[in-house]
Amino acid sequence: MLRSTAFFGLACALPLLLSSCSSSKSKTQAPAVDQWQPLNVVVITLDTLRADHLHCYGYPNVETPNLDALAKRGVLFEKAVAQAPLTPPSHASIFTGEYPTVHHVRNTGGFVLPSSARPLARILQEQGWDTAAFVSSAVLKKAVGFNNGFSVYDDQMPRQGKKEDFSEDPERRGGDTVDRAVRWLDAQSGKPYFLWVHLYDPHMPYDPPPPFKEKYKDRPYDGEIAYTDQEVGRLLDAVRKKGPAGKTIVAVLSDHGESLSEHGEYTHGVFLYDATLHIAFMMAGPGIPAGVHVKQQVRSIDFLPTLLALLGGNTSATVQGVSLVPAFSGKTVASEVSYEETLYPKLALGWAELRGIRTNHWKYIRAPRPELYDLDRDPGELTNVIQQHAAEAQRLEAQLKNVIGNGGSEKVQTHMVDQRQIAELRSLGYLGGFSPQEYDLKGQGPDPKDQVGILKLLYEAENPASKLSELRRIALLQEAVRQDPGNPSLYHQLGGELEKAGRYRDALHLYESALQHGVENGRLHSRIADLALRGGDKDRAIAEYETAARFNPSDLESQTNLATAYLEKGRVDDAGRVFNFVVASDPDSAAGHNGLGLIAIQKRDMAGAQAQFERAVQIDPDLVEAQMNLGLIYEMQGDRARARSCFEAFLAKASRAQYGSIIPKVKQELATLQ
Repeated sequence: MLRSTAFFGLACALPLLLSSCSSSKSKTQAPAVDQWQPLNVVVITLDTLRADHLHCYGYPNVETPNLDALAKRGVLFEKAVAQAPLTPPSHASIFTGEYPTVHHVRNTGGFVLPSSARPLARILQEQGWDTAAFVSSAVLKKAVGFNNGFSVYDDQMPRQGKKEDFSEDPERRGGDTVDRAVRWLDAQSGKPYFLWVHLYDPHMPYDPPPPFKEKYKDRPYDGEIAYTDQEVGRLLDAVRKKGPAGKTIVAVLSDHGESLSEHGEYTHGVFLYDATLHIAFMMAGPGIPAGVHVKQQVRSIDFLPTLLALLGGNTSATVQGVSLVPAFSGKTVASEVSYEETLYPKLALGWAELRGIRTNHWKYIRAPRPELYDLDRDPGELTNVIQQHAAEAQRLEAQLKNVIGNGGSEKVQTHMVDQRQIAELRSLGYLGGFSPQEYDLKGQGPDPKDQVGILKLLYEAENPASKLSELRRIALLQEAVRQDPGNPSLYHQLGGELEKAGRYRDALHLYESALQHGVENGRLHSRIADLALRGGDKDRAIAEYETAARFNPSDLESQTNLATAYLEKGRVDDAGRVFNFVVASDPDSAAGHNGLGLIAIQKRDMAGAQAQFERAVQIDPDLVEAQMNLGLIYEMQGDRARARSCFEAFLAKASRAQYGSIIPKVKQELATLQ
């Protein structure tokens, strides 16, 4: 967050105060709800794990003994596929049994699972299960709506000092997440429980801890998988110790896979090929036979009805998946047609969205240049045979339209995302979520497969393992912008690099050129405002922050900066209005409370100022402006001990780059209190 270093005071008393498709349903009658079996349920979702990099799926180059053992004592689905190659949409499908078109979580950032949804946790909680979730990434924070039905939802990422844009890391190691889950397990008293543990480690950047780092030094992705397997084993050991034996169902699923340069994609989210949609899926426990491999296609949406069938529960009318229990004994289930989509190219990159239908035999992808693959003859999806099988493509397109409805096109409305969430998503490699907007999904825009050159430039520039020089990263991104000037994400990636390099004027010119190319969103105006403020142009900064707020009112960081700029211009009432909005939107906004403290100073309300500064420090002890402002209040009151404590906290955390001119003054104040 760009915080102003302007001073406010009451006369001279406070010279240092700072601002701060529908598939067919099974015809088998579901059991009545009074047949619920009080079994424990443990669901482990493994982020970004492609099935063909697990030993139990035939991959010889990684050791995954715990997942291998689970597969041997239960059922392994050889041909399981996800509904989307992105974490939030895929998890929503896993836990609701619905396609993204129904549960409405369509991308990473900008979408929230509706409170009216009935995910697995809510269903089991209503039936008396204890429920707890432990997630390893900010993309599954409570704000995304996945806490629905969980009594405990642990999404607290580690805090390792202040970041440029946010105070939490965007992810945590699997070991930390498993530790927390095990502590919760140990405290359980005997009621049936539902425990969801999400492990994020196979996601880029690939940086496994020792000894996996050394053992897989040339294959760090596999090293992350081997480490994840270790943590799965620790969790399952704790589950077994908790017992009783034979009373727990364990399920392990990937949310999606990972493209390791296949088709010109280096991670996931852009394409709909099996590299990112073929997932690991296995289950073990009561009602599940040991050592069974199911060869027919199954889907993420089939997990919920399968689990409910094992527990004796019904599925709701909105569930599009089917129970896979008949497949355990070799029967065919109605999972032949799988809908898949990625809106990421449209929403983040300005390209066409992709949708598809996958069957046991065919993969059809609706794109500006549509694709059809014969999966039996061409499992790598290398030869587009749509010209030779036009009738088959038409049949699959009809099935696609049946899933989507509305003649095969629709509109989607993204939700508002604040700057902290945007920063977290960007740090994880996701490039969207800049402003709320309505999109027409008509398959229009550049075909993603024609843009693989841009993906390569982005990968080379942003890959943390490449160790390129700053100048080289900037040059690669500049070339990407030159080739694809309508891509909104490129301006933010390049602008971020320019700002990190201290090239603020170049960054400002870049953002202005984005506007000239028709790229406009709240994030862009916010960056222009920050740079204008840095250059001392408060009037332009205010105008740009106001525009950013119109695009995205929930961008509370920009709202805070707007209020700060108002205050610096003497517009106290406007500043108070915006700071009050910030705190009303987020009662735990430390910057908002610090701002209200400054407003109270302007109104000669010292008691109110003290209360606001104390609240700010309570929320965020590392907010150095609030620490100093509170110290000055205490000093005025003659409370030397607490004033010293606040000034010392300021000096311990304040960076010389931002507070170089202020630090000597604080030291001088501190010296008078010794």
